Amino acid sequence: MNDELKKGFTIWWNKLQQDNGGRAQLRRCNSPEEAALHQQTHLLKHTLPRWLSFEAVATISAVSAHIKNSGSKRFIESLATPRERNGAIPMSENHFRQLLSCKNWNELHRSLRRAVTILDGTVHLESFLDTVMQWNDEFKGKYHSPGKSLKFRLSEEYYETAIRYENNH
Repeated sequence: MNDELKKGFTIWWNKLQQDNGGRAQLRRCNSPEEAALHQQTHLLKHTLPRWLSFEAVATISAVSAHIKNSGSKRFIESLATPRERNGAIPMSENHFRQLLSCKNWNELHRSLRRAVTILDGTVHLESFLDTVMQWNDEFKGKYHSPGKSLKFRLSEEYYETAIRYENNH
């Protein structure tokens, strides 16, 4: 992901934070299809690459409305890092497996919303965007080798973070 894309997305997200009405409309969306009916989604579409599906743009738009703050840890890493010493991992293995098993944009939208809620709305913006962009590739069948698939990489990041925490505490 290039710097121009990151900057454009961050500018769009910051404007969304100032647009209480637009953000509230997106927060009420229960699917990417519903998010596609809102102006903020179309504004985001002009910021993101053309090759990205409109379902991906609508998912990013709707879920981003639930992000309150930009976090410092990568999206998946933060799902496996306890907030307090000796605390529980924010996203359970069960919910993480549900995220990995998403087969369409509606399922992914629900799982990502759950993840953002679990993180109390503090999500690393660029990492979140990158994750959804990679899901776009996953749904298009870009990954043919199991070791290179998005699910493989996300699993590695999640479990390596969880193991590192357990070993250090």
